[in-house]
Amino acid sequence: MRIRHLAIAGLVLALALSFVALTGCPKKADTNVPPPPDVPPPAPGDMPEPTDAGPATGETIRQIGSTTVLPLAEKWHTAFMEAHPEANIAVSGGGSGSGIEALISGTAEIANASRPIKDKETKQAEEAGINVVEHVVAFDGIAVIVHPSNGAGQLSVEQISDIFVGNITNWNEVGGSDAEIVIVSRDSASGTYEAFKELVVTLHKTDKERDYAASALKESSNQAVLTAVAQTETAIGYVGLGYLDDSVKALDVVAMGGGDAVAASVDNVKSGDYPVSRSLFCYTNGEPAGVLKDYMDFCMSDEGQQIVADEGFVPVK
Repeated sequence: MRIRHLAIAGLVLALALSFVALTGCPKKADTNVPPPPDVPPPAPGDMPEPTDAGPATGETIRQIGSTTVLPLAEKWHTAFMEAHPEANIAVSGGGSGSGIEALISGTAEIANASRPIKDKETKQAEEAGINVVEHVVAFDGIAVIVHPSNGAGQLSVEQISDIFVGNITNWNEVGGSDAEIVIVSRDSASGTYEAFKELVVTLHKTDKERDYAASALKESSNQAVLTAVAQTETAIGYVGLGYLDDSVKALDVVAMGGGDAVAASVDNVKSGDYPVSRSLFCYTNGEPAGVLKDYMDFCMSDEGQQIVADEGFVPVK
């Protein structure tokens, strides 16, 4: 019996050794590998809320054209993009003609213009399949100012041009006292400088060779021009209507070719009666939609039109 038990035990040991040989020894656990983190599922209140994306992204609005409208466009696009940082608006100058040309060629979504579109440009647009839509975004009125003691009450556009060109140098040549005229102008970087040059100095661009007199004092702002004229009895200058106050006198102006003298006022600028005024335009291809509509609506909103007033132009509203 003892021999039989030993035989059975030996058989069991042999089977165990055979199993180990077949399966191999188990590997030792790698104690350097961290266990997976125990991350609980998010609670319902922790889920992110949906957000309003605002205007569609990825659409670029290229606004090109008039250097007179450029200061407005720069302020409009800056204010709009502060509220809608996902918008992409690029603004540049180049002149009214360049802006309209860019709109026709499809390289601009907005053409800024300080003049109405010409018939030949409208025809070119039609041939290119562009449906030009006009938007009056502001009015531009510039008051011609003198010292309150100045005896002059009105001047014609031609007389004002001759003064700023330097052809008229004494107030007695236009009905005033015997005193040398001091010309005060904006500097050449100013849109008002360019507008006044177009409307008065060059006589509505009928004589492009005319330019500001070399003796003209150049000031960097409307307020600086106003202050200089207010402090100089023989001075003449020009400012946006929004800057007028009792420290100076605004002259009534007779349009080119004659007629009644017209006072510098917001109403006369809006009606087009004041000779040193004009409409400012934005042209689009068809009625605006999407981001373009959002942007144009902003330009015409109370905030957008306040920017017009702040820049020295006359709001449409």
